[in-house]
Amino acid sequence: MDRLSLGYLSLIVAAYMIGLSNLWKFPALLLKYGLGGLLFYIVIVITMIPLIAVAMESTKHKRHELLEYYYEEYGKPGLGLTFFVFDVVLLSYYALVGGWPLTALAIKDVTSSFSGNVLTLVIVFVVLLLVLMHGKERTFDIMVISVALAFISFLTAIFLLYIKIGQYNTGDMFLKWLGEAFAWKGISASMIRDMSQQAAYSLSLGMGFYLVLGEFLPNRISSTKLATIGALLDTTASILGTILISMVLAFSPDVPIHGTALVFKGLPQVLKAVNASPVLYLLYFTLFLIALSSMIPLGETIIRVFEELSRRPRQTAAPIILASTFVLGIASVAVMIYGGVDTIGILDGAVTTFVLFGGIIAAWAVITGKEYIPSSLRRASYIGVLIVGTLGIYALIQLILGKNFASLVLLLMLLGVALGFNGYLKGLLSE
Repeated sequence: MDRLSLGYLSLIVAAYMIGLSNLWKFPALLLKYGLGGLLFYIVIVITMIPLIAVAMESTKHKRHELLEYYYEEYGKPGLGLTFFVFDVVLLSYYALVGGWPLTALAIKDVTSSFSGNVLTLVIVFVVLLLVLMHGKERTFDIMVISVALAFISFLTAIFLLYIKIGQYNTGDMFLKWLGEAFAWKGISASMIRDMSQQAAYSLSLGMGFYLVLGEFLPNRISSTKLATIGALLDTTASILGTILISMVLAFSPDVPIHGTALVFKGLPQVLKAVNASPVLYLLYFTLFLIALSSMIPLGETIIRVFEELSRRPRQTAAPIILASTFVLGIASVAVMIYGGVDTIGILDGAVTTFVLFGGIIAAWAVITGKEYIPSSLRRASYIGVLIVGTLGIYALIQLILGKNFASLVLLLMLLGVALGFNGYLKGLLSE
């Protein structure tokens, strides 16, 4: 396996991008906003591709670790620390949500069970530890294998469900719902907000892994090509998800099609009713694989940063930081189950807003006019920085207008902590 080939590296990028939202969020948004939403989504993706490429180009040329890069180039290692703190928060709840499809096969109502949630976190973090203890080469191999298997199982599930549509004579309803997803429904402020956040979140724009990956890239590999191929595969996965959801709606138009309600209520209800339980198991397997392929690079990023912070070897750093993230996940579950607080919604609100600003931080080389960024890429990135910055401010305003004050406070607090450690990090990295 040539780990330095364009094909292999493109699958790494795609594995990082493709996640749970490709199935349980994007299709619902497309059915709501139609063709206008899809076109706007594609435009936003195109503007974000140069920012991803800049992030990879930055560390590809300098060969720095993440904190070291922001210290040596800008004297602002606190900017790099923002990725660390938000990745820890994201992994603490994404590990739970991504593990639910696996444990739901054995535990009834796993999402509302404290012991079931704890077991889910234990299983996922043990898997992550086993993968991440062996270094980035093994990490990348598992990502590639996971996303390849996910595509195979997902396409198989769609094929089997297509056969069921023929058996139940629901082809016309399937085409009706698929047409609904691509019908023109105009442009709205909510569409701009939702589709831009979905694009940034789906591309994993501002979470730091592209900077980690860039250090590994050979000079002959084009970062722009990698980002473009990854985004194309990610969008393809979202369209496939829309096709599958349209098939589900063909059998029962009233089932929920968003989030955990889709996965643990809508899909089981429909697929068991049409005697398609194997399809449900395939989809749960697919969801776990795509969640795992997104969690692994998050874990890789926080481990690499923690190695820099603690000066510990990977074999020591990985268990410590993953255990800390696991404890944060347990605390979140306890507050959610026993306190009745939507902790996942609060954490996700902060993270999905940060990814927009994080995309600008990752492309800081453009802001400061670094000469090692090709001029054509730099010019293309200016538009992306302007659009992403505007969307980030808009997302902040929406947090306020939507009275999501808990997410807003958490966002500002995490940013304050990361940037507040800038002076300490400069002293640490100068030793």
